[in-house]
Amino acid sequence: TISAYFEIAKNYVLEVFPRRRRVVITCHSPQTAPPIPYSLLGSKDIEVAKKEVDTLEPVPFSLNIILKSRPDLLTYSCRAAATGVTSVDSAKLQMYWDLPAIPVPPSPTLPDPVAQLQAIFTPLDRGSGPRVEISCGAALGSPPITYSLLRKDGLLYTKESHNDGRPANFSLSLNQTSSWFWCQAENDHGVQFSPLRLLPPGERAPHPHPLTGQLPQVPTIVLAGSLASIAAVTASMLGWTLMPR
Repeated sequence: TISAYFEIAKNYVLEVFPRRRRVVITCHSPQTAPPIPYSLLGSKDIEVAKKEVDTLEPVPFSLNIILKSRPDLLTYSCRAAATGVTSVDSAKLQMYWDLPAIPVPPSPTLPDPVAQLQAIFTPLDRGSGPRVEISCGAALGSPPITYSLLRKDGLLYTKESHNDGRPANFSLSLNQTSSWFWCQAENDHGVQFSPLRLLPPGERAPHPHPLTGQLPQVPTIVLAGSLASIAAVTASMLGWTLMPR
């Protein structure tokens, strides 16, 4: 008879090949007289390796295997033969079903810069005076993410960091003087800015963003009214010119 068993090599560096394992398959046929030629058979009984020994000691075969391979590719057996004796095969080792129990280190994740920043400004008028609640959150980005509320001149009002993907919530008291504000999201891999917002809302001329150079989104009612007035005056002048004299 011949027996076969396998074990994971203890000195194998898993960090180099996280989804591979070095296994040692041991073949042993104590009732066969030496010299004994041993063969390690893979799928379809194809010979993978061969050794011949002059003792009755077990014979190890070392090989690398890939986790989550097909069942037939992870099926091995041992064969022992001697001069004038019919070869004997061991039972097949179904390593496909045994190896998934071995923990596999997770694949490293790539750093993710902040992206899709959204800033929501909600005006409130309570007994303590007018205020605005600001929700600042990035849909993408590796934590921790630091959120900051800044004025156009770079003055930092407040900031906070989160490791769980939650947005930052700021509260700002408003006064009679309007100022431009913006929200910033930053992690170790990038930074993103929200558009400028005038607080409290007024009719001051828009200013370009101090970092992006873009103009903020402001109402266009005044501009539309001016265009309508110009069109009315032009039509009136044309009508006066075309009147018969």
